[in-house]
Amino acid sequence: MGFVLADDVLCMILDILGDERDHNSLFQCAISSRYFTAHSLAVLYKVCHASSVRGGGTEDEQFLNPRRRFTFNVSVRREVNSTVRKWALLWQSIALSALGQTYLPYYSYLRYLDLDDLGDLLKDPNFSGRIRDDFFTPGLLEIASSDYQAKGNKRLRSAFKGPDPSADSVKLKIGSAIVKKATSIRGMSLNVPPETLSEWVGGLPLLQSLTVWSGEALSQHAGSQLRHHCPKFKQLTIYSWRDRPPTTAEAESEQFLDQLQPNTLETFELISLSQLGPRSIVALGSHRQSLSELKLTSLTIDGIAQLPSLTALPSLRVLTLTDSVPSARDERFYTIVSQVAEWIGSCESLRQLEVRRFVDDPFLLSRTLTIEGVKLTSLSLSRYSMAGSQAFHEALACQQTLRTLNLSGESSFSNRDNEILVQALSQLSNLRELDLKDISDGFTQDHAMALTAFLPRLEKLWISGDFFDDTVFQAFTHLPKLESLVIPAFSKFTADGILDFISQLGPGNKGFNLSILNAVDSTLTEEAQLLISETLKANLDGSFDYGIVPGKNQGSTGVG
Repeated sequence: MGFVLADDVLCMILDILGDERDHNSLFQCAISSRYFTAHSLAVLYKVCHASSVRGGGTEDEQFLNPRRRFTFNVSVRREVNSTVRKWALLWQSIALSALGQTYLPYYSYLRYLDLDDLGDLLKDPNFSGRIRDDFFTPGLLEIASSDYQAKGNKRLRSAFKGPDPSADSVKLKIGSAIVKKATSIRGMSLNVPPETLSEWVGGLPLLQSLTVWSGEALSQHAGSQLRHHCPKFKQLTIYSWRDRPPTTAEAESEQFLDQLQPNTLETFELISLSQLGPRSIVALGSHRQSLSELKLTSLTIDGIAQLPSLTALPSLRVLTLTDSVPSARDERFYTIVSQVAEWIGSCESLRQLEVRRFVDDPFLLSRTLTIEGVKLTSLSLSRYSMAGSQAFHEALACQQTLRTLNLSGESSFSNRDNEILVQALSQLSNLRELDLKDISDGFTQDHAMALTAFLPRLEKLWISGDFFDDTVFQAFTHLPKLESLVIPAFSKFTADGILDFISQLGPGNKGFNLSILNAVDSTLTEEAQLLISETLKANLDGSFDYGIVPGKNQGSTGVG
């Protein structure tokens, strides 16, 4: 007697596979039975923006690897073609569905439309020949090209080998066909002219998030369109926003932010070079009640001086401040930095803080971290110098709530500098992830042992040092939850020392990955590396990576 799953149980299972981004299982379900097909494909296309088939996915990492990119053998070429063909088929099915030429309306399942990815496909050098010809069916050729000639009541394609317009033009035409139908879209990533964006968002009532390459795309009353047609809009990411004389990014951003419904924007993120200033910061104030994630870059000192005008942001949980325009470090500068520190400290919901080349970052954080009420769970500071940062390192001890800490920059070989940092870190007993990239280059093995003795909850650790050998493993054997250990320090480990360390790991270390990146000789033979890898796999389902210092020996890497 056959067993039939109840519809609601089936839907729950497939939705779980979708939540886990298990694209392969969803596809297998779709082709295994007609009973599964419709819902499997619906879930699959809802998460297709995260598929490994796409250009940025994991499936094509092999042929994108620089060391293999120029190895033009048959097997690699087949891998490339296979991945690009799947990538093209994904976009073809979405586009054809918008034209009513597919079994199911795949466009209606979309929740996130990444037109940047379509653009990447069209410009990929491997998107050529048979793959390109197969992609452009007659239906897609018709919307991608205007190179047709009339004959009676029919439209005939002239002698034509593919879309003659640029890839960007083809992307816009295909994108327009999709957007006109896919009203279920909640998020978009795209690089389109401002008039196109304003037109498209007018037909997307469920739109919540938007990623654009240039702030220019928001210049043609996009804010008003979002306000009137997208009541749930709340997330904005911009890669760059620059002046276009006589128009300024400052004026465009101010106008856009003012056009939005007040206190609706939850995420405002600037990623790359931008030229926003004081007026832009003031305009953000119209969303001070709703902002929960704020990421700013390229600010001038005048723009930075306006941050305190936002007053305490009650919902702010994530703050990223990076790569400001250099300014003279005079009395006014430090007055502003102190005021910004107080402003950050007034945002009592703040949990994640990232700073990189913003102002005098150690000075800023030495003031911020000691303010009563600041309770961070994640802190990242990069590109700073350990020398002269003692006050910041001492202030770290005030953040007992930290679970993730990333510090990177110029190390010091002053024993006092290193001891101050170790002493502060050893008081952060709730840490799960600790990344000391470069900043710990001056650590001795004693520093490593003193540090980890008080961090029993560590799950991931990146730690360097002056020179490490088997002795340093004593620092890691009492970390019952450690899952990843990366040692980029110059080192000389033996197979017996590593195997002894592995033997002391327990069930809490399941999946453990050990990466030794800068061994100074070839003490570990390939046979020893393989034994270590197999032991980790057998005991903990783990892996092992090993690298020789360049120039010291050829060695081997990535045996796990």
